[in-house]
Amino acid sequence: MDVCTIIAKNYLPFARTLARSFAEQRPDDRCWVLVIDAAEGYVDGASESFELLTPEDLQIEHFSRMAALYNVLELSTAVKPWLLRYLLERRGLDRIVYLDPDIRLYDDLSEIDSLLSEHHMVVTPHLTEPMPRDGRKPSETDLLIAGCFNLGFLGLSAHADTDRLLDWWSERLKRDCIVAPERGLFVDQRWIDFAPGLLPSFHVLRDPGYNVAYWNLPSRELTFSRGRYEVDGRPLRFFHFSGYDPDQRGRLSKHQDRIAMRRGSALRRICDEYGDQLEANGWGEASSWPYSWTTLPNGLDLDKATRAAYRQAELEGALEESPFTERGARELLQYLTSPAERGGHAGVNRYLHALWRGRRDLRRDFPELDGVDAARLVSWAEVYGRADIPDVLLPRSSGATLSAHAGVNVAGYFEAVLGMGQLGRQVVEGLRASDVPVAPVGLVAEASARGETLDAEGPRNAPYATNLLCVNADALPGFARTVGPDFFINRYSIGLWAWEVAPFPDRYLDAFDVVDEVWVISRHMARILEPVSPVPVFTAPLPVDVPPFESRSREQLGLPSEGFLFLFSFDYNSVFTRKNPLGVIEAFSRAFEPGSGPRLVIKSIAHERFPERHREVLDAASRHPEVRVLDAVLPRAEKDALTASCDCYVSLHRSEGFGYTMAEAMWLGRPVIATGYSGNLDFMTAENSYLVDWAEAEVGEGADPYPPEGRWADPDLDHAARLMAEVAGDPGAAAERGRRGR
Repeated sequence: MDVCTIIAKNYLPFARTLARSFAEQRPDDRCWVLVIDAAEGYVDGASESFELLTPEDLQIEHFSRMAALYNVLELSTAVKPWLLRYLLERRGLDRIVYLDPDIRLYDDLSEIDSLLSEHHMVVTPHLTEPMPRDGRKPSETDLLIAGCFNLGFLGLSAHADTDRLLDWWSERLKRDCIVAPERGLFVDQRWIDFAPGLLPSFHVLRDPGYNVAYWNLPSRELTFSRGRYEVDGRPLRFFHFSGYDPDQRGRLSKHQDRIAMRRGSALRRICDEYGDQLEANGWGEASSWPYSWTTLPNGLDLDKATRAAYRQAELEGALEESPFTERGARELLQYLTSPAERGGHAGVNRYLHALWRGRRDLRRDFPELDGVDAARLVSWAEVYGRADIPDVLLPRSSGATLSAHAGVNVAGYFEAVLGMGQLGRQVVEGLRASDVPVAPVGLVAEASARGETLDAEGPRNAPYATNLLCVNADALPGFARTVGPDFFINRYSIGLWAWEVAPFPDRYLDAFDVVDEVWVISRHMARILEPVSPVPVFTAPLPVDVPPFESRSREQLGLPSEGFLFLFSFDYNSVFTRKNPLGVIEAFSRAFEPGSGPRLVIKSIAHERFPERHREVLDAASRHPEVRVLDAVLPRAEKDALTASCDCYVSLHRSEGFGYTMAEAMWLGRPVIATGYSGNLDFMTAENSYLVDWAEAEVGEGADPYPPEGRWADPDLDHAARLMAEVAGDPGAAAERGRRGR
């Protein structure tokens, strides 16, 4: 019994891991791997442990048109029936098992082999027990949308009834293999809900050892003993690592927030082993390989709106050739820039219309494309949509635009020392450096010290048609009430938020009512907000810059003049348990005996607002003579000189939206030890920093405004201690890594 899988070439490490685990269990059978995009120069089938297939082998009619229609997830699932038919008919197999590439086998599959001698199709259900109604993901509703069966596993036997099902399925997937829950569609999967009625012999495999994954683990117990994994006391046959990211160790899946991976658990063990295998099988290199079906011969990128417009063009029969030919690309560009059926009279082209249809905020703000809203939409695109719309697709209006009002009103805590204050100042500086007219609208953060200056206006004097609100979601409704509705009328409002913990709380959802889109400064924050946001979420990383400052000796800064110096800086206002200064002190204490040489400085501000927390820090520091606590608001130049004076910066945070202090330390060439989790991974890697292992954990009580049921990282203090000892023991290597980080 052979198995098969489908990948884009950047998933080669997953396919290798699957194929090698299959060979361990069934060395006489074959694993077939279909690579849907250009593999030449990346994948050498002769040297792999699997049989390599390409779309050309399957002879799918108009495959390149499907590649233009679908994104990578949709295309990978759309070709599944063609692959299965190819193996059953043209390769003469009497049975075949499809497995998703992120599956690994742990035991024999003889039971499936036997079942396929009796049934045409074998599948596993998403659920064999009810899901907890705990408000976490996934819910039973989420799984209803995805379908009854998880098609990461599918077994088929050769039969005339199977042929008819594959004909029907492939016909449906030519155009309707999309993620569109509002239409009852979820790629290839929802269609197989019909299979029990279409096939005379259909079997649901309920053994808990098959297709173990985040959706069924709440009702299954994974254990490891005597060198093998078991599920509910039965052998684990295969584990489905759906949503697992080897660069996010400690997280089971990006699709769920229910299950935490406790250190020492069988779940943490199996995921760490799998991550190690992916790394050994080339993840570090392959993960950056480009997807081939993204850019047309004329350079036009197939973004979501372009694919949607292309779908409409296919329905209309408007294009003669595949857009992946020179002529077809010209045809598609001409189609995209031609007047749309709605709004075309005012300059709305087909691309802009597709963008409008796909964005709830645009439909809300410009509802009447048959009337005056068409010209307003074109004006929005010309002035504010340029960041998202390729120049060649920008509409050209014949009337006036909003350019007279082009500029940005930036609302922020410009005088505050806290991170949102720094964020607002950087936005203003960046806009000015780009010659964009900007009007700072100053706000007061009562809880924060004030140590910065920036000339700002009041909200009534804001002159421009765009608002950029550097105000977090928890404070935004209050800000809106304070400034009043006139501040928002006839303006496009963007929220620039920092939020570090998943899931995003329901109590802050009304903040979305104030904005037309949201910007975040890290992919970590985008992953948190995208599932709940009714408006577009964009990642807009900000530059990190340390202004010139006069260097100072440690003596001038009041620091120990001798010994390897570690530094951690934090603000008590930024949630004590999230910043985790006690973890830094504990890791340092585990790494170094008193009198061994290294020193640690904990730099803080705002201790007077949190006296009990400050006493905890002082008590922890008092237990090691080489730990010093410094609490003071320093001028920017002195704060930067302090960072530059350390030998290594440490942050054992539980979550960070971005991680300014780490980024600034790296800019200054300091080696950085930090939790390998959250926003800092946008700029920190194992090559330029020292990343600390972690396990997912509940936030718990006492970390407002984060909900107790939220999830963040629990850094491994033993691992942190080992890294601190490594850095202090080889300062030359640490300094070199610091140079790479810069």
